[in-house]
Amino acid sequence: MFAVILAVFFFSMEQGSYERMIDTTVKYSTGYIQIQDVMYDEEPSMDYAMLFDDNIKDLLNEFEEDIAYHVPRIQSFALVATDEITRGSMVIGIEPELEDRMSELSDDMVEGEFIESGDDGVVVAEGLAGILNIGIGDTLVLLGQGFHGATASGLYPVKGIVDLRLPELNNNSIYMSLEAAQWFYDAESRLTSLIIMPENPSRTDQLAEGLNSKIDSEWYNVLTWEEMLEDLLNMMQFDMAGTWVLMIILYIVIAFGLFGTILTMLIERRREFRLLFSLGLKRSSLAAVCFFESVFITFTGAIAGILLAFPVVLYFFHNPIPLTGGMAETIIDYGFEPVMPFSMTPSIFYTQAIIVFSIAFLVGLFPVYKVFKFKIVDQKKIKN
Repeated sequence: MFAVILAVFFFSMEQGSYERMIDTTVKYSTGYIQIQDVMYDEEPSMDYAMLFDDNIKDLLNEFEEDIAYHVPRIQSFALVATDEITRGSMVIGIEPELEDRMSELSDDMVEGEFIESGDDGVVVAEGLAGILNIGIGDTLVLLGQGFHGATASGLYPVKGIVDLRLPELNNNSIYMSLEAAQWFYDAESRLTSLIIMPENPSRTDQLAEGLNSKIDSEWYNVLTWEEMLEDLLNMMQFDMAGTWVLMIILYIVIAFGLFGTILTMLIERRREFRLLFSLGLKRSSLAAVCFFESVFITFTGAIAGILLAFPVVLYFFHNPIPLTGGMAETIIDYGFEPVMPFSMTPSIFYTQAIIVFSIAFLVGLFPVYKVFKFKIVDQKKIKN
């Protein structure tokens, strides 16, 4: 029971961290699928902004049953300045309604209003607003390089301040309407990426393959979130390998604990076994009784472990543990919110119970072996 509780708690915590990282990154940054210029992934520059023409629109219409919605973006670097401070920031041109549907930015507004389509104002991330010491109604000077070397410059009033959950984005992001961004970067009808959100996220790979088969691969590239977040996924796999090493050690301890319990039970019941044999009980029947006893005890413990772990994991699922100190700084350095979330994925519960139960099943074969090898008469006592 305690083994299942510990395993469920540990894996829920780790899986929750991974899910939070992926969900936040997909939600605020990459989306599930992106269509880009074929050169943009290698060199993310405005010079490789893709043309959002009728061919791309027809492609979206062809797969409209599998696509929930699409989110057009222009995203590039620019210098943002106030009277006293200048800082490099990421300027993101968005279609407000579509972007809000994906990342729910309007729900994270801490001050002011969210931008509307065609708006000339900007929404600044809360961290960046604090660095620049600006508020609602202040004006920002933006200076950058547009499409094919065009000068990008303009004055933009701050319409709202948003709290982004990714600290890295929260300290560097400015949102403006897509039309304003296309004008700012002199990139009419162009996007740096077109985000595709599937109706069924579990079929992301199938949708990406379909889009890739129909699109002009000479000019466009279709990427899934796994491809765009390859470094993050590799880091997770490496971390998970370390977790499995620790869990294997835990399972070994569990196995020896169960084996010790079974062995003690057999030693204490030798007289009982001799009595049962003398009364005519078959060895196969006694072996079956011992086997099902150990299986029943383990099954009861596994179920009890799941039932006791569930409310604890559920509580922390809704109330993630906030991190402080050095660990929080490390998490922030990786660009994620400094909390320890938990996962409620069903496989976390039944997988650990199955593993522990399987170990107990194997250990339960030992009393079967001992029953068939059990000597009813102790030869040493007879000689004495």
